Amino acid sequence: MDSVCLVLLFASLAGLSLGVEFTGSPGQWARYSRWEAGSDRAGDLSFRFRTDLAAALLLYLDDGGYCDFLQVSLAGGRLRLRFSVDCYEAGSELGAGLNDSRWHAVTLSARGLRAVVTLDGEARAAEVRPRRQHMRIVSDLFVGGIPGDIRRTALTCPSAQEEPPFRGRLEQLRYGASAPAMLGSRHVLLPQEGSCADDNPCEHDGSCSLVEGATTCDCTNTGYTGRYCSEGKLPDAHPLVFVRLIKIIPCKLSIVLHSNLHLNSRK
Repeated sequence: MDSVCLVLLFASLAGLSLGVEFTGSPGQWARYSRWEAGSDRAGDLSFRFRTDLAAALLLYLDDGGYCDFLQVSLAGGRLRLRFSVDCYEAGSELGAGLNDSRWHAVTLSARGLRAVVTLDGEARAAEVRPRRQHMRIVSDLFVGGIPGDIRRTALTCPSAQEEPPFRGRLEQLRYGASAPAMLGSRHVLLPQEGSCADDNPCEHDGSCSLVEGATTCDCTNTGYTGRYCSEGKLPDAHPLVFVRLIKIIPCKLSIVLHSNLHLNSRK
């Protein structure tokens, strides 16, 4: 194996084990091998993240522009799940104040016609009842954004491409017990490109980022100040976690908040 291949292999493995820093730049994306959502053999998808953004795209995958898709995003500081099987859509929201620059753990299970999202130990399910009994996914998994050169007609939910790009850190991405392969990325920082992952100087969950090759700490919402978020503790703010379900009308239209548990619509 030549040196170039070794470098690429190391970058992929490092990005999986230590995580990826997303800059939030326009046109940003990271691409991973496909997660077989809807299949009993797929295993749960899990990861953890931290960000200071209230709205951003986390994950997206679909069937190439037909009916089925799955999207996880942040909306108003809450975690939002949207998915469709055979053009029947459903979704749910949970959490609050997730743009607090603290770590949050997410697990996603999608088997048959039911999807369950778990955020920091709090679970919420959504279900559809179409004629077809399973989700069909053909795309890779996009994280933090969708490449701009993918045609809107090739996306089942074109509005996903217009979601704000994720800014922050996402790590420990797993499909079951296995880490997926990173197939490519743009405007993201892999661990070997800086010292945030290897030697994070930011204390109290401060957000570490690289600026002109040097580490800087964002102490927003940590209750601390100073270069490394180590000075001047302020009163802690612990946002209450709440759950809201959403009624999803077809993806190309809009989302309306609703209180029903099973919420389906037809394109």
